[in-house]
Amino acid sequence: MSQTDIVTKVLETVKRKGASDAELVYSEGEGVSVSCRGNEVDTIENNQDKSLIVTVYKGQAKGSASTAVVDDESIALTIEKALAIADLTEADEAAGLADKELLATDFKDLQLHFEQNESVDELIERALTASQGAMDYAQSQNKDLVVDESNVELGSGYSIYANSKGFFGEKRGSNAAASVVAIAEADGVMEREYWWDATRDIKKMQSAASIGQMAAERTLSRAGGRKVKSGKVPVLFDPSSAKSLLGHMLEAISGSSLYQEASFLKNDLGEQIFPEWFQLAEDPFKLSGFASRNFDANGVKTRARNIIDNGVLSGFLLSVYSARRLGLETTGNAGGAHNLNVSASPNVDADLIKTMGKGLYVTSLMGQGVNTVTGDYSRGASGFWVENGEVQFPVNELTIAGHLKDMYKGLVAVGKDVDARSKTSTGSWLIEEMTLAGD
Repeated sequence: MSQTDIVTKVLETVKRKGASDAELVYSEGEGVSVSCRGNEVDTIENNQDKSLIVTVYKGQAKGSASTAVVDDESIALTIEKALAIADLTEADEAAGLADKELLATDFKDLQLHFEQNESVDELIERALTASQGAMDYAQSQNKDLVVDESNVELGSGYSIYANSKGFFGEKRGSNAAASVVAIAEADGVMEREYWWDATRDIKKMQSAASIGQMAAERTLSRAGGRKVKSGKVPVLFDPSSAKSLLGHMLEAISGSSLYQEASFLKNDLGEQIFPEWFQLAEDPFKLSGFASRNFDANGVKTRARNIIDNGVLSGFLLSVYSARRLGLETTGNAGGAHNLNVSASPNVDADLIKTMGKGLYVTSLMGQGVNTVTGDYSRGASGFWVENGEVQFPVNELTIAGHLKDMYKGLVAVGKDVDARSKTSTGSWLIEEMTLAGD
């Protein structure tokens, strides 16, 4: 039975058995991962899986069940479980499918799937080449370094979302990723760093040798880290760390945080929370984007927009359910934000380290000391100490603290050193001042 036949049969069955409405998600995927340590293969993993999630509504009472075995017997049992749960569930005024006029009808080719024809032997060769790239760089610097792990993986997936209002949407995508983790020692202290790349098409991935070289370079640069004195200093977050700052904002403007009143931004729609030059654009139609989609997890059509426009919070991230709870309209973000792009600030210097002059350059964050209910921020950090616009020495065992609203408003610049290896593309963020706890 084809995937389409499975979906059609399930929807017909649940309606016949008394559901007033229903929706389901069918998904399948496969992949292979190769891991090497030193010059030897450590593991080779293959995975292949399927799943079916059935959600039924009896009025506004909801029941949901899933199965990882997609055969007739398991599907029938899953349907019965979903119906039984709906019978035991109280009605929820916000529950139910999206209104039909909100559902996507235009399905663009977003170029999300590429044939991944590399063999396991070729993946092993990539992983070993990445390891060697790290070792070659260390040797060129007359430094000792151990490659803890090099990894290459490929995957592809296919999914269907369909509901009883006649919506049927398909998504197919591929992914490839590679990483190298290295360890170096200085004065008896071990430092561990890494580098990675990810893309939908392995042919467009950074070369294996250069991934290893970057991992080695980052690891060796961290060796010999020390503390600095406590105080209030400018802080420059590298692009990877800057993405986490944006992530805290996205969590705070998500529907579930808002209707639970667990957000420090719950009253800030239409308010300026960043400098006037700051722009955050969402583009679900970016070709080959990591979060490109024609419809969200509710089947609602997606749209391009500015979430932050001239520093102003112009929209939340709302599913059908969260929008109803809040008395607002869905934004087509069931399942999260789509591709995000932070524009570089105007007239920005190409090197924000020079712009900062003196302060902390953060390349790694640790700990979970961020409260998106209150906006309080405190995390362990490591990176480099900067003076006279130049890196002086590596630093570690530091804590940086502030309040997210103050940090956002105190954003001095966003750099041009864009990291596009995820659904969020941004350069470095320079924050005017934060509290640093060191010696």
